[in-house]
Amino acid sequence: MLDDATVLSKLNGEKFDLIVTDPPYRDDVAYAELSDFYYVWLKRVLSDVVDVGGVLVRRPRFIPEAFFDEFGNEVEVQWKRFTVREVSEVEGRANAFGSVAVGGKSVAVGSFDYFKHLLSESFKVMASRLSDDGVLVTYYAHTSPDAWEALLEASWLNAGLRVSVAHALATESPQRVTARGATSLDMSIVVVWKKGVSGEALADEVYAKAVEACSEVADRYRRAGYSGVNLFVAVLGCTLSQFTQYRRIVGVKSLGELVEKYVYPATAATIARSLAGAEARLSPVSEFYLLAKVLVDRGRRLRRRLDRTSAVILAIGTRAELNQLTTLRVVERADGDLTLMEPAHTRDARTSIEELLRERNLNPQVTMFGSAVDVLHVLEYLALIMRSDELKKRVDELKSRNAALVSEAIDLAKVLATTLPEEDIEMNLARRILDSLGIRIGGLFEFTGR
Repeated sequence: MLDDATVLSKLNGEKFDLIVTDPPYRDDVAYAELSDFYYVWLKRVLSDVVDVGGVLVRRPRFIPEAFFDEFGNEVEVQWKRFTVREVSEVEGRANAFGSVAVGGKSVAVGSFDYFKHLLSESFKVMASRLSDDGVLVTYYAHTSPDAWEALLEASWLNAGLRVSVAHALATESPQRVTARGATSLDMSIVVVWKKGVSGEALADEVYAKAVEACSEVADRYRRAGYSGVNLFVAVLGCTLSQFTQYRRIVGVKSLGELVEKYVYPATAATIARSLAGAEARLSPVSEFYLLAKVLVDRGRRLRRRLDRTSAVILAIGTRAELNQLTTLRVVERADGDLTLMEPAHTRDARTSIEELLRERNLNPQVTMFGSAVDVLHVLEYLALIMRSDELKKRVDELKSRNAALVSEAIDLAKVLATTLPEEDIEMNLARRILDSLGIRIGGLFEFTGR
């Protein structure tokens, strides 16, 4: 209530070494409307009541600017006064407040563009209040690429701030009511911003640098128990620190392209590398399958189910097309969600893999396949019904037609065998492939006998 973040006019030009703020998470909460519930009570508690000609009226006492206008008149409900200044996206606000002029064009109040405009103004003002070596600390919790694009546009492009370091902290309870039955984000990224954006770099070079620099961070978070979208967003903070140190990233035409084609994919590749090691070379389809297996909790279902948020994050991150994944029957659409076509969690491994082959229309006798995931599932079946020498011979036959896919499938089996929990039926199937082929796994991704 002290000041407007887009102006900060009451600070008398002071500079600060530290600013800590929790910016709005785009469309998370309509604070202006919801806070009227307690606004009327605060107004009563923080105001005096005086007798004016036999009529009891309120008069300002504490924080008068929050409850009375410049003429001393009582503000009936605060949403009418503060909504147009709130940095958030709320559909329907334009019905009450219309549009405003921003950069020569009309922008609807409460729209995503309006949110981005106010967020940018806030970051520019905060940056102007920072001392040269000062830091701005923000908390941010969102999975949408658009929301992170808005944050980068405000802080990096418009305010000239870079991510110095980022840490993921648990800020929500996994047992909260709003998280039940959904893939939810329990973490916030605590981002430390500093001045000092300079120079330029090629997008592909920064991508490679980010994967290299953040793999250890991903491994540390994963070993600490982070999973799902929480792990993804945690690693995203490290990835952003690599991209935002430059004033300009060469090779991209827009911030949206940077986020969707480089930042998110670099984050996914970093997690995949922490799982598979630098030696593995997985295609987008295999990377999607791997990350879905590792990041998405199966719960009590027979197979993992991905809600729209998780599916979009993994698809953008791995550069896999959801339509292609559906066509290849790597996923199957079900009630708006996607089911990962994996061996179902049953007691009998053979029944599970046979059922999967039927559902995916895979014939173990053929030698041509659409993806390495196809080869993986066929090898899982063959490893159950063939002796070791028979499987090795069959693998050689398949390699003569699909050398790259077979090698990739074996790489995928190595990762699944070392990263999936013991109760996952595919972990045991993957290990059976490796045992039959004489492939011994030492560390996370060390092997011989290939």
